[in-house]
Amino acid sequence: MLDRHRLEAAKRIIEPRLSPDEKLIWVGRPDPEKFFTEVVRACLLQLALAALLVPVFLFVIFRFSVIEGTVTPITLFAGGVIGFFLISAPWRYPERVSQTVYAVTDRRALVHEGVGWSLLWLDALPNLYNPLCSFDARQIRARRRIARYQGRVDLLFGGEGHNYFTGRGQIRDWVQIGFLGLTDVDEVDVLLEKHFANLDVETASQSLR
Repeated sequence: MLDRHRLEAAKRIIEPRLSPDEKLIWVGRPDPEKFFTEVVRACLLQLALAALLVPVFLFVIFRFSVIEGTVTPITLFAGGVIGFFLISAPWRYPERVSQTVYAVTDRRALVHEGVGWSLLWLDALPNLYNPLCSFDARQIRARRRIARYQGRVDLLFGGEGHNYFTGRGQIRDWVQIGFLGLTDVDEVDVLLEKHFANLDVETASQSLR
């Protein structure tokens, strides 16, 4: 459960994004501890890539530097590698997750500043393109409940396509969106079932206009 301070902060973030006559039923945030596996996976992947690629690039750049009589290329390469790790920073994933807000209103479910789940694992913690994802009653009723690993169950409402560029073209990944990493996922699942099992989609959609 969220402490009072974090709960009030989440409400202040989500309430301005609701329609004037829309009622907030529940608000919450993911538990950063539920994303520990993503942190470990990202760190291991980056270490594996570094172990494979860095020696090769260092060898090539070192030989080029010797031939040209300058250390500038190897200095730039080292700076680029360090910058990459600082920007990607898997150890900062919990901080990123803590910015996410989940909400349930009388008409829809919302994910604000959320992160997704990459089906191809091309990104351990992909940011969503849409800063405010909204899901209507039909999508909520069609939600999927997926057990990721021991102690974590996600409720999924939809997804978005992400393109990753490679040397031979681009790969399209499907990033799942929903309530990821909740501590009280069972209670929220029951809440969604209670409020949206018989809600008319067209009526709810019209009231949001």
